[in-house]
Amino acid sequence: MRIGVLIVGLVVALIPVSADAHNCKCRNRGVMFKLGEVSCLNVDGGSYLARCEMKLNVSSWTKVQEGCPVTERTLRRLTLVNR
Repeated sequence: MRIGVLIVGLVVALIPVSADAHNCKCRNRGVMFKLGEVSCLNVDGGSYLARCEMKLNVSSWTKVQEGCPVTERTLRRLTLVNR
């Protein structure tokens, strides 16, 4: 009986901790990103696309691809400048 109560108490005590872990966010250039969101990170003169994820109970950026997608507007501006 005591073991059952102890287990139930432990499970109930851990629920808020696991709920708080899902509220973690990553920061990039002063902007906060929720878990699963992606952003372009500029590091050491290069850039890459990264996703906000949890690693060992800490929010962290995980590289998704080299380089970052370029918007159509940026491409259009570069084309006009090169003419």
